[in-house]
Amino acid sequence: MSTESPAKHLRADARRNRARVLEAAAAVFAEDGLHAGIEDIAQRAGVGVGTVCRNFPTKEVLIAEVLDARGEAMLEELGAAIVDPDPGAAFERFMIGTAHSAARYRALAEEMAARGEVPIRPGLKMALQDAIDQLVLRAQVAGSLRADVTGADIKLLLSGLAQASVTPGDDSSRERFLRVVLDGLRPEAARPTHPIPAEAIEVQPTAPVDDTH
Repeated sequence: MSTESPAKHLRADARRNRARVLEAAAAVFAEDGLHAGIEDIAQRAGVGVGTVCRNFPTKEVLIAEVLDARGEAMLEELGAAIVDPDPGAAFERFMIGTAHSAARYRALAEEMAARGEVPIRPGLKMALQDAIDQLVLRAQVAGSLRADVTGADIKLLLSGLAQASVTPGDDSSRERFLRVVLDGLRPEAARPTHPIPAEAIEVQPTAPVDDTH
């Protein structure tokens, strides 16, 4: 299967229009989420709706390309973090940067919150998972991350951070949530894990309210 960009064989002006549409779509989705309309994107790009549809036959195709581009950017961020001489600081910066990015890119945050991961092409998804695994291992070897954490755990936490970024609330509350997550990932926070007894989470029946008085 060919992995060439659809824009490769377009004329120069058509490539520019396509790039403008992608840039506009990223901005509109970041501001309004995935429910934003094609008309809004076309207006932001300064092109007609027909131009958008010629380049991206469906809205889903456009969303996928925008999220692929964000996935590529995240992969670059991971690559820089992996070669950082301070693995612990690099891991924390990546987590903070990803949380703040989710707040800026509502479309990405909504998808991560809904699906637990970014809906991107399989090869890129695998590369991101491998990079996260490397980042986790380097931080653990450096003694900056608890040893029982896995890359899958980090993906789940990133999904939670994305959910927090689109949940109504003030910035200080979201920052505290992020700090609680980061503090819980430190080696000194690790404790043996045991199954939670069923009785500890069983919902007790509420006593009836006497409203006869």
